[in-house]
Amino acid sequence: MGEMMTQRAGVLSELPPLLCELGQDVASVFDGTGIDPDTLDADARVPFTPMLTLLERAAQQTSCPHLGLLIGQRFDFVLHGSLGKLMLTAPRLGQALMDFVTCQQGYYSGTIVYLNQFDDICTFGCGTYAASHRGSQVLYDAVIGIALRMIEVLTNNKVKPVGIHFSHRAPEDVTPYARLLKIPMQFDQYRSCILLDAESLQVALPGSDPALRCRLQADMSRSILRDAPDLPTRTRQAVRHVLYTNTPTLPAVAAEMSLHPRTLERRLAKEGETFRSLRDDVRFSVARELLDLTEIPVGEIAAMLAFASPGVFSDAFRRRSGTSPSLWRAKTSTARN
Repeated sequence: MGEMMTQRAGVLSELPPLLCELGQDVASVFDGTGIDPDTLDADARVPFTPMLTLLERAAQQTSCPHLGLLIGQRFDFVLHGSLGKLMLTAPRLGQALMDFVTCQQGYYSGTIVYLNQFDDICTFGCGTYAASHRGSQVLYDAVIGIALRMIEVLTNNKVKPVGIHFSHRAPEDVTPYARLLKIPMQFDQYRSCILLDAESLQVALPGSDPALRCRLQADMSRSILRDAPDLPTRTRQAVRHVLYTNTPTLPAVAAEMSLHPRTLERRLAKEGETFRSLRDDVRFSVARELLDLTEIPVGEIAAMLAFASPGVFSDAFRRRSGTSPSLWRAKTSTARN
C-alpha cells in the first residue's frame, strides 16, 4: 500500500541544502530512491515509502538522529503555497491549525494530521498509516519541527507548547533535542505531537484578515477537491484518526467521514474494498510501527489499537505476520543493532 502512495514533498525540499551544510554528498544520499534532488521543491509529488527510506538514510549518513527536527525548523510554511497564507489570516490559533488539518488530505497520502482536545490539553501532530518504516521517526521529528515553527510565526512567539511527545525511542544522546526544543519532552509515546493548553487555541492572530481569508478559502477548496484522495485512502485516514480517540468501529469511522455506515460500506464495495480489511491494514501498520520504533509494552499497544485483549491482538498479528508481536520486536531490534 505505502509503495503506491505519493505525497507533496513539502518539508523534504529542505533536505538537499541541509545535507550540503552538513558536508554530505547529496547525490549519494538520494541515489536509488527515485527522487531527484535537482528538481525537488515543496510542490513536487514524491513516492511515500521511498521518501521514508531517504529520510532514514540521510539520518544515518549524517550521524544526526535529530535530522528531522533540523529539517522541520528551517521550513518556511508561509512561502510554500496558499495554505500557509490562509493560516496567517485566521482569527485565532485554533482555526489556523484546523486549516492545516482540513487541507492535509490533498497534500499527504501516507499520513494524517490531527488536532484533538482532551480536557484542558490539545494535541497537534501526525501519524502514518500506510507503511511501517524506521524512516517514520525522522518524518515525525520533521513534523514536530514544522508545528513549532508554525505556532511561533502565527502568534509572534506568544504561545509556547507545554510539552512534546515522540512515538519513538529516546536517542542515546538527547542533548540535541533538548537544545533545539527547550520544551519538556517524552519519548516512547503512542503519538508524535506537541501539547498545547486549550486556552492557547483562543489566542488572536495578528495577521487576521477576513476578506483575504475568504478568497484564499475559495482557492484552497478548489485545490482540495482536485487533489482529494480516493475513498479507500480517506477511509484509512479516518481509521487512523479515530484510533487516537475511540474504537475504530464502522459507525465511528463513518461518522468521522460524515457518512452513514451503510453508505460507506456500499461505496467501498463498489471500489472492491471492505471496511474490515482497510481497518485491519491500518491497525497492522500501526502495530508494526509501535513495535519497531518504541518500547511500549505489547499489552498497551493492544489496548491502544482497541483489541479486546493482548491475546486477541497477538493472534491477529500472527495471522498477518507469521510471528508474535514480541518476536517481531526482537527481530527488528536485532536488525537495528
